[in-house]
Amino acid sequence: MRDRTIILLFGLLIASTVSAQTLDNPFFVFNNGLRDSVYNTVEKQVQLLLDNNYPGMEKEGLDGFREVYQALQKNNLQLYTIYVNINLDNPEQPYDPRLVHVLKQIAGTNTIPWFYVTSQQYPPSSSEYDSLAVPILQQVADLAHQYGVRIMLYPHRNFWIESVEDAIRVAKKVNRRNLGMTFNLCHYLADCHSQEQDPMSQLPVLAKAAEPYLFAISLNGADSIPTDTNDIWASFIQPLGEGSFDTYAFLKTFLDLGFDGPIGLQCYSIDQDKAVHLQQSRRVWQRFQQKYAKGK
Repeated sequence: MRDRTIILLFGLLIASTVSAQTLDNPFFVFNNGLRDSVYNTVEKQVQLLLDNNYPGMEKEGLDGFREVYQALQKNNLQLYTIYVNINLDNPEQPYDPRLVHVLKQIAGTNTIPWFYVTSQQYPPSSSEYDSLAVPILQQVADLAHQYGVRIMLYPHRNFWIESVEDAIRVAKKVNRRNLGMTFNLCHYLADCHSQEQDPMSQLPVLAKAAEPYLFAISLNGADSIPTDTNDIWASFIQPLGEGSFDTYAFLKTFLDLGFDGPIGLQCYSIDQDKAVHLQQSRRVWQRFQQKYAKGK
């Protein structure tokens, strides 16, 4: 009888341990989910975050950085990342010179600028030009390191760093501990579509390869295959919870690898009232949290 009791208690302990997993990664909003003709001031955008219980946001570009940063701090909100360009066609000044000042302001914080790398001269994914990009990125990483700041690469369809594979390759060559990458769902789907690959069959291997460098990921609702090939983003970027693609399975792939970083809500070109969209996405996020807590 005593042995059966011990076995029962042990089983309950294991069950409680499995069910205790939680999805508590920060869930922030891309700048494009807050800004339009209605929410056209920093104050309105910050209030939109507060009203819908989001912990913070992305900042697109460096214009007006100080105003946004101070408004977030005043309201105990977090600036999770900043969208900044590196232009390989301008080797003398490949990034906005204001970046140095911004890095000083975010020194010692959890803000992680993400860099999209572009070129009109060098084709997307052209690894033969890594020798041009790597020294620039090493310079930026070393500059950020002076202020205790991490930075990451942002793969973007049709840009020079276009794919997850590009970001992994370049991050390895840059070889700086404070330089990582993000894994963007919509651009990943676009890349898989262009190569006629099934995104979920490719994901486990790519997620594992990206894991050592992964600082953030992005989510949104999506279809697995675009319904309009002339406008793929209408299918690959939808409100969270909509579309045929299993966004939760995408997310869980990273959670199962132990990913605990910030997760951004991509909102590009979503034609819906900002408040309604954020409320809907928050409800879906809460369903994801409940599902993950149940071990599903």
